[in-house]
Amino acid sequence: MTLIAAEDASTFAPPPGAFRKTKWSVIWLLTLTLFSALTVGGMFAPLQDAAKADLGISDLQLGLLAGMASAVPVALLSLPIAWMVDHKTRSRLLIFLASLWAFGTIGTAFVQDFTQLFAVRLIAGVGGGCAFPVVVSLLADVCMPDRRGRSMLLVSVGAWAGAGAAFAIGGSLFGYFAAHPGAGLMGLAPWRETHLLVGIGAVLLVLPLFLMREPQRYEVGETALTLRASMAGVWRRRKFLLPLFVGQMSGGMAEGAAAIWIGSVLTRAYGLQPGEFGGWVGLVILGAGIVGSIIGGFTADLGHKTRIRGGILLPALIATALTIPASAYPIMPTVGGFAWVLFALLLGGTIVNLVASAAIAVLIPNEERAICLAGLKIMGSVIAVGLAPPLIAWLASYADGPGGMGQVLTWLGVVTGFISLAGFWLAMVHAPQNIAKAAQV
Repeated sequence: MTLIAAEDASTFAPPPGAFRKTKWSVIWLLTLTLFSALTVGGMFAPLQDAAKADLGISDLQLGLLAGMASAVPVALLSLPIAWMVDHKTRSRLLIFLASLWAFGTIGTAFVQDFTQLFAVRLIAGVGGGCAFPVVVSLLADVCMPDRRGRSMLLVSVGAWAGAGAAFAIGGSLFGYFAAHPGAGLMGLAPWRETHLLVGIGAVLLVLPLFLMREPQRYEVGETALTLRASMAGVWRRRKFLLPLFVGQMSGGMAEGAAAIWIGSVLTRAYGLQPGEFGGWVGLVILGAGIVGSIIGGFTADLGHKTRIRGGILLPALIATALTIPASAYPIMPTVGGFAWVLFALLLGGTIVNLVASAAIAVLIPNEERAICLAGLKIMGSVIAVGLAPPLIAWLASYADGPGGMGQVLTWLGVVTGFISLAGFWLAMVHAPQNIAKAAQV
């Protein structure tokens, strides 16, 4: 029986288990692209106070820019874009999304009020927030299944490096333009010049994508030409995917809450000011991302080679178990203890995120991967951005003393950690067999 790829009705899929040499040039290009997405996506954060003063906007409006401008595009457009990833030309789609975040960043330099700023950040959010499924789908077809964990390692490191570069590049350029008025391209305010220059750099990084050829699709389970048909295929795997989503979502609540409230806990419970903790917190986040990506990439491949059903998820199960005691980071008696335990929490979270994505890339048919990754992205964005922060604030209002928020964060991490642990265990129990083998006929 011959399988037909859904992307073009006349395109025939190769044998599902056919050997293909890892195309490292494509993987490096995808890594650079994701680096660009995370850099421009996080560029506004270190400069938002300058933008606030320049435009006369409020803290509430800043909150909308930080959360809604990124969460709304993901929630509304992830599934339609994911269907396009599974059935259309992915390289062209990635060029389009990269262009959105590049020109959205340039547009940020010229806004005159909150409405315009929200619009351009929304455009940039569409590109950056929806690019991950495209990258993973392309990556999965340029390497064998047993090497996807290591390939995703590089992409994950690129994403974390981009998140760190947003602060490093944004802060450095802003400081230079502030110290040298008129030194920028158009003599704009420093925060505007920074966005303009970085946006131009992002446009230049779009150009190499035109050299990337659309890779052949592998491990195609069946033809599915509609979003409804793709969703039906995902529903058939609900015994595996729902526990996987629960595991990912529960762990994401603790990480999302940590990202929002780290500064508040350090200020209220430890008496530190942003200038005293900003540098080392950034290093903790970057270090956990790099080390966790390395561990997650290699252990995912090792787990996949075991005879354990769903063995690729075994590293996520172990990492989740280790993050439960690490949820105590905000009640550590010393700042040093806070830093090391926070590192452990973020390390485990990085491993879990990478392994869960690798499991989808290996165990789910080609034509349904992006839909599943979009589901993970939607649930993560809605829970981390929409639910966790206000939930923590509400619960902390009933706690006494400066350490009350830390206690709430700890309990949230412990409870969601056990839920996540159960989710990953059930996902392993109901994991489908390797699609590369199942699809062979």
